[in-house]
Amino acid sequence: MPTTKIKKSERMWVQRPSGILIPAGRIADISVRSKTTVLETKDRAKQIEDIYEKANIQIPTNSGLGELIKTAKDLSDNWLLGNKDNLNYQMFFLSMHLGRIADPLLLLNNEQVRDRYLKELLSGSLNFFEREPSHAKDKFWELEAWAKIRKRLDSVYLQEPPDIVIDYDDSQIGISCKKIYSEKHVQNVLSQAVNQIEKAFEFGIVAVNIDDLLPADKVLEGGSSDAVTKRLDQINRGFINRHIRYFSKYLAASRIISAIVSTSIIADVPSEEPRFSNSYLWTVWTISELKERHKKLINKFYQTIMN
Repeated sequence: MPTTKIKKSERMWVQRPSGILIPAGRIADISVRSKTTVLETKDRAKQIEDIYEKANIQIPTNSGLGELIKTAKDLSDNWLLGNKDNLNYQMFFLSMHLGRIADPLLLLNNEQVRDRYLKELLSGSLNFFEREPSHAKDKFWELEAWAKIRKRLDSVYLQEPPDIVIDYDDSQIGISCKKIYSEKHVQNVLSQAVNQIEKAFEFGIVAVNIDDLLPADKVLEGGSSDAVTKRLDQINRGFINRHIRYFSKYLAASRIISAIVSTSIIADVPSEEPRFSNSYLWTVWTISELKERHKKLINKFYQTIMN
């Protein structure tokens, strides 16, 4: 069951070469720890298979998703039978990856774009320990971002361009979702996001996922849930600080009115039960010099995702 921690909006400061601190923008974040038991993993695997069967789409056994489903079933069966020799942490962690995938995937059931996303999730690895570009992971980030907003707002849709559209009564906000695989390409990725938004929207939000900038094959150890949240906060803010000139460039032009930076990882907190959980943190950042209309919209968005 997810547990949520919310931090209030605060001002972010950046140090210039002269040593003077200047206000760079506003920042807010939301974090969640999602806990799934071993016995639930097989049920989630079956639910995923059911939605694919309903859509008449076969899951290849050698696809990234197919491999995760098999691992989850093997883990559950061996756990129930007490076959400890056939169990290992890798199986457990991969099953947690499947649990992370299941949450947004199952929300697709009644969506018009369901079949397209189901097919695209079969196009590459969904192993979140790996650090190679993957079309499936790119599309999953769109789905995951949509699902997190969808749980708080009904009028949000998977739509291209850009990737996600929030439909407020008086306006629409387009959200372009991007996976970052290298810090060398951040400017190019932001430029692509702006181009996507410009095709159909006056302005929008760029949502970047930086999971793949973390070390491969690692979990995040912490003495408490708060310690995990603090570390994820440091990771997200560090990324923003390293690339603040690019974020400021595009936000100052008012094409992008805000940026979301997201990090998700399996957290290991030995003092808590269960010990392992899927944890994530969204950091929402914007500059202070937005137009008044844009400020109202981004404040509305803040309240939506942090409600």
